[in-house]
Amino acid sequence: MDEEQDQWIRVPVGDGAARWATRVRCRRVLFVVHNVTSATRLLDVLPLFDDDLGVQLLATCTGSSAFRSGVADLLADTGLPVLPWEQALATPVDLAISASFGGELGSIQGPLIVLSHGIGYTKRLAAPSADADADAAVRGSPVRADARPRGA
Repeated sequence: MDEEQDQWIRVPVGDGAARWATRVRCRRVLFVVHNVTSATRLLDVLPLFDDDLGVQLLATCTGSSAFRSGVADLLADTGLPVLPWEQALATPVDLAISASFGGELGSIQGPLIVLSHGIGYTKRLAAPSADADADAAVRGSPVRADARPRGA
């Protein structure tokens, strides 16, 4: 075993972890964290799994963000087993949940969903035309506060 694998956790997903299991056939859900902002979004969905004893929750950090300060402390506070990124990539999961597209997400062994984690994912990049504002009003969507009145 190389030095990197010496840091891998042994329970609940490491080599020989099955001998310590008190439940069998648990589904594995991996929370993939990039930074504190994405982690807080993932913490919003964490309670959805609170009462499901058939789900083993895990967490990892991709290490791909320049803004990783505070991530380790935040993950420690969740009480979830935290896998080093390389171990997470080597561990098959039933679902991986991320709130960012950073890192080697395509290397995760299991289906992946990516949640939006802020206005950056939903904001418009180009100013809409007056016709777009009218269309938004017809659909019941809010019209931008800075939109100019027609004919002005």
